[in-house]
Amino acid sequence: MTEFSWTKNWYPIFPLSYIDPSVPTSITILDKKLVIWRDKNDKWSVMDDQCPHKLAQLSKGTIKEDGTLMCRHHGWCFNGEGQCTTIPMLVGNEALETACNSLRSQVKIYPTQINQGLLWVWPDNSITPFEDSNNKQPATIPECGLDSNSTDWYMSEVPVGYTVSLESSFDPSHAQFLHEGIAGFSPEKTVPISRFETVGEISAETGFTLKHTGYNSVNQDMDAMRQFTPPCCNTTIYEYTNGAKFLFQLYFIPTKPGYCRYIGKVISNQNFSSNNILLNSLPKNLRTGFSHLFNYKLSDQNLSIMHSQEVIQSTLDQSWNKAYFLPSPADLGIITFRKWLDEFANNGPFSENHNNNKYQELTDEQLYDRWYRHTQYCPSCRSAVIFLDKLQKYGQILTMILVVITLIVILIPISIKWGIVSTILAIIIILLSNKIDDIRYLFMSSLPKKGLPIVNLYTDIKK
Repeated sequence: MTEFSWTKNWYPIFPLSYIDPSVPTSITILDKKLVIWRDKNDKWSVMDDQCPHKLAQLSKGTIKEDGTLMCRHHGWCFNGEGQCTTIPMLVGNEALETACNSLRSQVKIYPTQINQGLLWVWPDNSITPFEDSNNKQPATIPECGLDSNSTDWYMSEVPVGYTVSLESSFDPSHAQFLHEGIAGFSPEKTVPISRFETVGEISAETGFTLKHTGYNSVNQDMDAMRQFTPPCCNTTIYEYTNGAKFLFQLYFIPTKPGYCRYIGKVISNQNFSSNNILLNSLPKNLRTGFSHLFNYKLSDQNLSIMHSQEVIQSTLDQSWNKAYFLPSPADLGIITFRKWLDEFANNGPFSENHNNNKYQELTDEQLYDRWYRHTQYCPSCRSAVIFLDKLQKYGQILTMILVVITLIVILIPISIKWGIVSTILAIIIILLSNKIDDIRYLFMSSLPKKGLPIVNLYTDIKK
């Protein structure tokens, strides 16, 4: 039986739209810290995130005008091939050349490619990663009659692991219950899946394909296909009898035990443009940032269950097939994915770490943090936060001006109505500033800003 190699594969690590090319970017994959940066020739490089001098993180450095990456600790510089080019404390060309030609001064680099708007990396430490990577293609969006560029990529990094994340994506029947109150999901609309089956063979390199029918009264007439392409891709296609078609391209990148990076997009032949006049009047980056706020409810619901599941699993001294009771045909996706891990992939990317360490239960503040989950990575959400900060700053300046006008009117009786007008305007601006601060907070946490610090996952449900 062929054993799957977790390192000898292409992983998407960032949408290009999320990367700032002017600074180095840190990324963790398979519990390995890497740094992403672009040189003066616009070539993306991915290398170990550690300087060979004293192991400082290169991602905390800077990109110089000559296109090299400078370590912030002692100024050592490296080119896109990982070779050291400058050691400021070495005097003399011969000494510098000797040190820079030493293998000990070089940083390990990894194969990269750009495909469908994503930066991909081949995170293998073997002596032939570039040759090996040429023999395999990344799991990109397949040809399916839909425009793959019609929507943008979305990325977040969540405090739940690879296995439970991908497992959940092959478990469609949870949606009616876990996501009650979102997109029409409701337990009352549940329809048992009448057909759930594997199509073709299951293998280490090609994964598996599943087909199933609908699971609620709205989509019960659809045909669904879910394809797992190792190491981390789930391509799901829904086709309805009325001609509607949806493709969900989802990547679950294992970063470290208990954490996973999600990259995904949904494309369709249906038009779902927002009719919100205020939102549509904003520039695209701000519009995108504010629209991302609507994604958190579903994500929070997922986190609440998957994190608790993962914590419990890590305390059990038994395999999944003994811990799980899976009597329904709807459970076939879970079983198939778990069997693939068992038979081909050593139970997962961090099987040794998982077996030796119990996952610590996170506080709600940690679990539902939005800054570390998404906002810090997303340029649109960061732009929205900066925009709101500027509005608050201008509001403070305008409030001070109005206060001064009010004082002048009081001290120098001109017309009392001007004092009243300026006072009312100042109060309105203060109230608006408070509202802006409330909106800004939504980019930082799912915990309520006021009142009890409890995330209400199902507050919109009418009882």
